[in-house]
Amino acid sequence: MSCCPPDAHPYAQPPEGYSPRGVEKTLGSDLKVYVSSPPSSPTAAILVLPEVFGWSGRLKGICDSFASYGYLAIMPDCHRGDTALGKPDIPKWVAEVDYDVVGKDLEDIRSYLSSLEITSISSIGFCWGAWAWAKAASSNFNFKCCIGPHPSIKLEHFAFNRSIVEMCEKITCPVLLIPGSNDQDEVKPGGEFAAIFEAKGGKSVLFEDQLHGWMSRGDVNDPEIKAGVEKGMELALEFLKEHST
Repeated sequence: MSCCPPDAHPYAQPPEGYSPRGVEKTLGSDLKVYVSSPPSSPTAAILVLPEVFGWSGRLKGICDSFASYGYLAIMPDCHRGDTALGKPDIPKWVAEVDYDVVGKDLEDIRSYLSSLEITSISSIGFCWGAWAWAKAASSNFNFKCCIGPHPSIKLEHFAFNRSIVEMCEKITCPVLLIPGSNDQDEVKPGGEFAAIFEAKGGKSVLFEDQLHGWMSRGDVNDPEIKAGVEKGMELALEFLKEHST
């Protein structure tokens, strides 16, 4: 069992010719983060939690997009440069970095944002990253809202053998799930996990014509995938604007 379905979009290199507008910093002793700042002083931040493939694909560009809308975007490397690429047992690899590591990293980020006088923090997590914000939000990390394109919150059970329902029930902030057609039924509209968030003012929006991974690593030379990426970002920005203030 992997966090990605067998027919998900594969690992993708960063787009050729794209020059990231942000900078890389080190927080604490060894946490590398990518920070993309807006043109004017931000009052809210979006924590971008990556996939099991690290900072590959379009993730830095996604951070830059959020910054262009006025948010300070910050993306951590909780796996310290390692990725799931080539790993034979991804849940086993995922289990090596539990919340005792991720939680400390997020506290370092919160301290950094506090030093910038930013206290409004929301999160968007792709694949593994959705598990990371879900675990944080269920552990009293005070997000304004959380967003999960092709979310793999199922890792709470498959990697850590803990209850997904129990984790979801502890989350109090609004949640937007954006599953593809081959994501698990439980995160689709009306599914068991989605229903928990829907009852608290969140929602799940199914992209029936997209496959897991399209938002961050699908080939945007394909017009249908490009349209799906653009629509997903629009949904994320609308939800963020509604709940981050």
